[in-house]
Amino acid sequence: MNIRIIILVIIGLIIIIFNAYGQYKTGQAETNKEFVLTGNLICDLRADNYYDAAADSAVSAKKTVKVKLYSPVTAGLFSLVIPGAGQLYTKQYLKGSLFLGAEAVLWAVYLLHEKKGDDKTSDFKKYADENWSVVRYAGWINANFSKNIAINQTEVNLQPWERVQWDELNTIEEEIGGDLSIQPTGFTHKLAPYSDQQYYEMIGKYSQFGSGWADAGWFTRADVIANSGLGNVSDQFKAYAKMRGDANDYYDIATTATYIIVANHILSALEAVWNTSGINRRIRMHSHIEPRNVYGNFVEFVPTLHMQCEL
Repeated sequence: MNIRIIILVIIGLIIIIFNAYGQYKTGQAETNKEFVLTGNLICDLRADNYYDAAADSAVSAKKTVKVKLYSPVTAGLFSLVIPGAGQLYTKQYLKGSLFLGAEAVLWAVYLLHEKKGDDKTSDFKKYADENWSVVRYAGWINANFSKNIAINQTEVNLQPWERVQWDELNTIEEEIGGDLSIQPTGFTHKLAPYSDQQYYEMIGKYSQFGSGWADAGWFTRADVIANSGLGNVSDQFKAYAKMRGDANDYYDIATTATYIIVANHILSALEAVWNTSGINRRIRMHSHIEPRNVYGNFVEFVPTLHMQCEL
């Protein structure tokens, strides 16, 4: 029993070694007909098992070209995050560079004008704090409309916005604007709390607040409603309004840049998806089983995939 097992093991080892050896070829055939081992035991036992160098050379001359199919979803997501990345993924380097370059320029435009807007905003706020006073505005109302808004006249070292009762001021503004017996007055707004964005907008936009500027000592009730309601305002009012306008222009450019940035992301993503789908459509494949005369009369059937790419 043990001898039989040993014999079977030896035979198995011989078969394994024989087949393994058949996979190994060294050197180049000196003639077109040369006996070789194929690794196929049945074929190797045939007497007419010869190596056909010409046939093998023809087969070897066929090069295998690997064509990569790209994912439209991947390309689209790449470009949606970073414009041009999807194009670079599909090796469309020119398009990718254009989208990526546009993104860099747009961000530069945005950051530059956002900073200019911030700098201009700081400038006009500083200008307003130095030249517009709610104390002057409240005092002018008291003098021209016979009101009595409380103003702290003792602690003059306090900032102007700390010396006036804001709620009381807003109440009086509302009364003046709603008193039909004295219309038109030009009082259409209540002054927003100090440091609010609306505060800095109002004092340079509505003539109602023109009396608060340092160079408007001559300001009268008639000046509020002059020029068809636009008012007859001072030079400081006009200079301040221009500063605010310049800041808003910078912010508008920055905002426009953000819209174009978003559009650049979307367009790059759509183009990447479209382009990738087009590349994949230009790749045609078909497969079949191809007979191939490998050694002598031995025919091998090889699964073959043909791929064609239109460039």
